[in-house]
Amino acid sequence: MIDKLLIYGEKLYLKIKNLWETERMHRIISNALVLIFLTSLGLFFLVHRGFLPANGVLKPFANPFYSIEISFTALLLTEIISMIFVLPKSVAKSVTKQFELLSLIFLRHGFQEFSNVHSLDWHEMVQPVQHMFVYGAVSLFIYFIIGMVYKKQRHIIICHTDRAQRNFVRFKRFISLLLLIAFLIIVFSDFKDLILYSIYVTSFHTFFTILIFSDILVLLITIRYALDYRTMYRYSAFILATIFIRIALTSQPYYDVIIGSVAAIYLLFLVLTYNYFEASRKPKNQSVLPQTKVPKKYIK
Repeated sequence: MIDKLLIYGEKLYLKIKNLWETERMHRIISNALVLIFLTSLGLFFLVHRGFLPANGVLKPFANPFYSIEISFTALLLTEIISMIFVLPKSVAKSVTKQFELLSLIFLRHGFQEFSNVHSLDWHEMVQPVQHMFVYGAVSLFIYFIIGMVYKKQRHIIICHTDRAQRNFVRFKRFISLLLLIAFLIIVFSDFKDLILYSIYVTSFHTFFTILIFSDILVLLITIRYALDYRTMYRYSAFILATIFIRIALTSQPYYDVIIGSVAAIYLLFLVLTYNYFEASRKPKNQSVLPQTKVPKKYIK
């Protein structure tokens, strides 16, 4: 029963993934983002000229920079979907992708602060500008750390047979499919609140909470195929890094960037430490069954 469910889930996952990664879909997404940006600017013009009332859902459009925030939020939503499709490829890449999202979210916070600038008077601009600088600088720092992680990160083989690796990938693809469904429900709920209460607050922190539970589920499934200390520690430490991201998303200004920066440094040191001790292991400890060749796409 479980095997059939995993097979059906994998087929549906692959159909959605293949559709999402086509050039046509990329053009559709790009056109949609441009349309959202231009529509937001049009709404600002109509509100600014008094053709539309500056209340309810339209109240934020009294600020011309709100269109930047909306467009960037839409871009982040597409990046989250791309991150969901990374999970079955590699847990390490998935965690690193989450830090990419954190850097983009910090940039979004910087744009949000820019939308709070209503006057060129420095006394009114000083606090938003300070926040913009901090978010921009920390986002750049995390970008640098991510580059170092990608450069130093090594991918390991969890399973030693094609069949075991295939089943492991199926489990992760099924979890990714559930994550995609959960994400769409969250987005729908946010838009429902926008329509009913004229308030749109993105639930990035809610989705990252779900990611923590999905990472734990992947860790528990990994025990089926590998029970050595190094693998368990590596995966558990990745989960801790995602928890730091979750905490950063709900912290107050300055605390959020400090936690995010420390989490990124923690990820880099985790990768470097793991690589150092993994390099000292003898080949005999990584026993691979004779005549067993694992495809590159299954490598962790």
